[in-house]
Amino acid sequence: MQKSKELRFADLTAPEEMTLEGWPIVFEEPTYITLPDGGRYVEIIHRGALDHCDLHDSTLKINHDDRMVPLARTGRTMQLTVTDDGLHMVASLAGDNQTAREAYSAIRRGDLSGMSFAFTVADGGSHFDPLTNTRHVTDIERVLEVSIVEHPAYPQASVEARDAITAARDAIRAKAQARAMRISALTRAQSIINHNAD
Repeated sequence: MQKSKELRFADLTAPEEMTLEGWPIVFEEPTYITLPDGGRYVEIIHRGALDHCDLHDSTLKINHDDRMVPLARTGRTMQLTVTDDGLHMVASLAGDNQTAREAYSAIRRGDLSGMSFAFTVADGGSHFDPLTNTRHVTDIERVLEVSIVEHPAYPQASVEARDAITAARDAIRAKAQARAMRISALTRAQSIINHNAD
């Protein structure tokens, strides 16, 4: 079964010349995810979700653009480190890369200040609580990429999350309808019993 690619957003800074540093993932921080139908749910990536995560061969991009050459790659020009707070990123950009210079300049000016990440969830690595409308991510299988983004507050949900949430909402709706039908049937039965008793 192919894993769904998911995107999330956080903050980014450029503290040194052509070196970027940021936190693509922050643990235990609730994030609102907006669904295509306008519905929303809360998502929390829990501490420990990266304990078994594959961080090899992750890339740094701008706005998740797969058409462009990556700005950095783990094992070469980017380090991804799991800490108690989340996933920390440090990337060295090539000075001879025009896109890297433009991105670095935009970050220094504050025009770009967000980070996003694309990931896959391990089997059983998330669950949705329909009572609190919250998806809990407990086991990320792989971080595919981290991106510098223009709109860090814009959440993007995966098909996997939408399917899980839709299924949970449908189950709650079906239970409520079944309960209403039982109550209606009991009310009719009580009415017949009361009518026959008269």
